[in-house]
Amino acid sequence: MGNLNFIDKLPHISECKQILKAAAMLDAILMPEWEYRYYSYNSQWDTNEQMASMRDGQGDHYFAIFSPNGLIIKGFDKEYELQHKVDRSDVVKRVPEAFNTFLAEPAFVMDQTTFCIWSVADQEGWSAGTVLGDHEYELLEILVGGAKYYHAWAQDYYEIALDIKLVEQVFDMKPINEDLLQQLNDELKLSDIEGEIAEIGYPDKDLNV
Repeated sequence: MGNLNFIDKLPHISECKQILKAAAMLDAILMPEWEYRYYSYNSQWDTNEQMASMRDGQGDHYFAIFSPNGLIIKGFDKEYELQHKVDRSDVVKRVPEAFNTFLAEPAFVMDQTTFCIWSVADQEGWSAGTVLGDHEYELLEILVGGAKYYHAWAQDYYEIALDIKLVEQVFDMKPINEDLLQQLNDELKLSDIEGEIAEIGYPDKDLNV
């Protein structure tokens, strides 16, 4: 199937934000050492901007920016680049001017880009610069699979038994309390992750999404 079939499955911007916050929050709990986490989220990236990212430690990654203009995501699939001649100009063609600052951000390693998709605020649907197959968007499967996808992935990656009901609570944005935290990682106290909760912008009794 073509890329439009995949990106047509992607949820609304607000749901993407919730999913990526949940993944980052769970990673922060399950893996306290930041350098070993896949998912991260910074709700205070810049004025009116929030940033989500994924790094697998092997080179594959994506960066996403939520702003008043909408949501744009660029990703890099190392295997795809090795198998195809990737022209970055083709990948980012048609990106609206409203996202130009994203394309110019050095931290997002734009010279390593195999896909770029975006959803403009107040408009329906998603767009892409280059037509790719579903497999080439594998890094974004969490946006389609949600809690179920994260649950299966985390059990494999972290080699743990994980109650999917706990994962679903986090994906539903249930505030983290000591009880929920202890069920996810009994080596942590709430005070240990207060910084992550604030950075992610995850809801807490003292915080809002």
